Amino acid sequence: MTIRTGFVAAIIVCTVFFSACTQQQPTQPTTTTTTQQTTATQWFSGGRITDIYSNTNAANLNLSDFLYLGMRDIYYWNSRVPENLALSSFPTPDSLLNFTIARPEDRFSGIIQDGVGYYNRLTMGTSSPIFGFGTIYSASGEVRFTRVLGGSSADQAGIKRGMRLISVDGAAIPGTVSAWNSMIANLGMTATLVVEDASGTRKTVTLMRSVFNEIVVPVVRTYTVAGKKVGYIVLTSFTQSAVNELQTAFATLKNDGVTELVLDLRYNGGGSVATAGVLCSHIASQLSGTPYVRLTYNSRYAPNNQQFAMTSQSNGLSLTRLFVVMTQQTASASELTINALRPYIDVKTVGSRSFGKPVGSNIVIHQKSGYMLLPISFAYTNALGQADFINGFAPDIPAVDDVTRDFGDPQEASLRAALFFIENGRAPVAAKSTSQLNASETAYTWEKGQERIPALLLPKK
Repeated sequence: MTIRTGFVAAIIVCTVFFSACTQQQPTQPTTTTTTQQTTATQWFSGGRITDIYSNTNAANLNLSDFLYLGMRDIYYWNSRVPENLALSSFPTPDSLLNFTIARPEDRFSGIIQDGVGYYNRLTMGTSSPIFGFGTIYSASGEVRFTRVLGGSSADQAGIKRGMRLISVDGAAIPGTVSAWNSMIANLGMTATLVVEDASGTRKTVTLMRSVFNEIVVPVVRTYTVAGKKVGYIVLTSFTQSAVNELQTAFATLKNDGVTELVLDLRYNGGGSVATAGVLCSHIASQLSGTPYVRLTYNSRYAPNNQQFAMTSQSNGLSLTRLFVVMTQQTASASELTINALRPYIDVKTVGSRSFGKPVGSNIVIHQKSGYMLLPISFAYTNALGQADFINGFAPDIPAVDDVTRDFGDPQEASLRAALFFIENGRAPVAAKSTSQLNASETAYTWEKGQERIPALLLPKK
């Protein structure tokens, strides 16, 4: 799957990370009429977004004309897009997008070549065969697993976050991160890995790429801290499939009598507004009927402005406090969840600063080319009109992302910091053990085929 964007953002977000083109703008092209005459004036007739495909008049345009029309039409900052560009001045759709996006506000608009495949990935699971793991390369040349996607070949082989990778197909780990990236990028359909667990025990596993439906709530735990039942959930993406998994997870937590919750969104770069609403409704079920988000479009698409409220959930918890684990990869719908609940309950953020994305996109697929276009189409706020996190949320409880330990390990630095606060009513003294690898100080690598667009937030349908 080829993914292209009109900006640089070097972070794994959403469900995979991505390659980006340069932010440098091309030379100002000559202003003239577009190369193709058309009667199309909007992607969606009357400014009402009804589908992932545009109206027929727009759909018949070639890709560059289609993109330019959308940027002049549905784009949130459409008034800042130059009129009458000579589209022949732009050799690729990427270069056109790169020229027309509003800076510095827009770090997010993107183009995806395999639009249908990516749409299937958002709604069902992986759209291309992958092993299902992510790694981190430290300054010392050590490689550890940061994530193992639930249901993947890596998951089935018993690989866990925190394990050390010793060799790949008989070759030792290279001495530079660029050589390591090259090794991962050139893996075939199978790979034989030697991995080492926390006890120093090594084993050899053979992985095979596969297409699978990712388990996006892979970890659900309950701890007893200071006489309280504390729940812990890892959510990796706000996909449609997350809804059923969240319902099952919260049924477990409710049965366990949980009165505090640690929600781990450290690698969750976004997804659906509707799924975020389901999550909020389970966390604070006492707020059923209360607004959690307001979406605002440009004036051409004002009919789509809307407000959404939390709903009653049979297994919802009535929490008055929430702890959210964050990193720079926590974005979009993850940040929406934090922002949505803050007017009503005490939300404590744990870890490091989040990404910062109070805007979102509607999926639009250009049928003639198969490209998915994701220009920012709306901004969002909470019920109080607040959205002051363009630079991300700062952590209330600073902690490192300790990749030497698995999710749910109470000694993992970020989870331990949240549990310490619950027990003692204050944050622990910030300190990093020499045994910890802080993910912010190292280089993330995902296998080829897992490139992801940045911080995706999709409106509720």
